[in-house]
Amino acid sequence: MPILVDIRKLTIIGKLIQHGASNVASSLSTMAGIDADVKIKSLSFVQPGDIATEMGEGEMYHANIRLTEPPYGVFVMTFDDHTAAEIAEHMTGESADDGLDQMHESALQEVCNILTSGFIDGIANTLETTIDMETPHLERADTEQIADRTLSHIHQDSLSIVLDSVVDLADEDTEFQLHIFLIPDPGSFVNVIDKLDVEEIRAKESIGGLHDEDRAF
Repeated sequence: MPILVDIRKLTIIGKLIQHGASNVASSLSTMAGIDADVKIKSLSFVQPGDIATEMGEGEMYHANIRLTEPPYGVFVMTFDDHTAAEIAEHMTGESADDGLDQMHESALQEVCNILTSGFIDGIANTLETTIDMETPHLERADTEQIADRTLSHIHQDSLSIVLDSVVDLADEDTEFQLHIFLIPDPGSFVNVIDKLDVEEIRAKESIGGLHDEDRAF
């Protein structure tokens, strides 16, 4: 059975995603001292079976996290070796030209924790709830393997929200390219979305003073 969402509520999905991205930027600043702008370059919807294609070919770093509260499902973040090296070098101040050492790997794990928890917390804050999740664990694997692990807990009638995002470091000529997949449980996701009020969220945005670029969705 396909996932069904009131078309008038589709704008809310974009707002949830943008709030998640905004919270990532705030978390990076407070927890890692990184002043950055998190931009969502594109948002699309694909079937779970197309996840491997969306990830690309070859090996990637990834964090595959199960959500244990509504909307349940799985959150996956992937990035390539180049982005991994950039993040590791920025966090440690040490070159990664000879590969990533233990210090680099620890720095990557720390940033991974901040990115994933920041994104999910941003969505939860908008929903005025909590979304508990497993502890993020960063690994490197082939995209086919990543997709298989992701799909092992997923209904085939689920819908994957795919985000092409960029963490743009302020005052530096550096960007971290990230791919994010949010694959909620169909029934729970529809239930969450149906309970949301677009006008109420807009009113909260006005009070919170979001910038115009944060209203892109």
